[in-house]
Amino acid sequence: MLEIELKALIDAGSFQNLEEKILAHNFYFSQLLEESDHYFNAPDRNFAESDEALRIREQRTELSVQTMLTYKGAKVDPLSNTRVEVETEISDAAGMREILKFLGYKSVLTVKKKRREYRGTAEFSQINICLDELAGLGSFIEIEYCAESDISQKERESIRNRLLSLLDLLGISRSGLTRKSYLELLIEQATS
Repeated sequence: MLEIELKALIDAGSFQNLEEKILAHNFYFSQLLEESDHYFNAPDRNFAESDEALRIREQRTELSVQTMLTYKGAKVDPLSNTRVEVETEISDAAGMREILKFLGYKSVLTVKKKRREYRGTAEFSQINICLDELAGLGSFIEIEYCAESDISQKERESIRNRLLSLLDLLGISRSGLTRKSYLELLIEQATS
């Protein structure tokens, strides 16, 4: 799967009114989540240098807990966070962390966030929007489209441009766009 994604920092005032705008543009509220993303670094290469990521995500709703192991490849687009993503559900986060530890993977950091998910309908049927709040980092919007891994560069760019147009439609300034992951932003914050 290829995840074509835009992420932007949102000021507190705009964040409060954003849900109303999203709902007015053929999106519906899907779910409220609390996520803990446990990131790891490989024993044979530095993921910060190769622009890859490996994480265990624990995702909680009011009714359930879901745990996934996710690999993210290096970004393939200079304007977005487009990258290959492979994800599988696992039943035991602690057990998976132990397996990774025994294989030489090192725990890097845990990213915790509150997330509101919205799913598109009509012309936005394949687009998801997430409003994320991270302690110490602020509020963000992520707009994503999941595509087949083998689509052409022209198709990727067309989808990315469509996401940029949606960002404009929602009144989100492109100056807030970032290609950095939450992990990168937290590490950057800790070292400055």
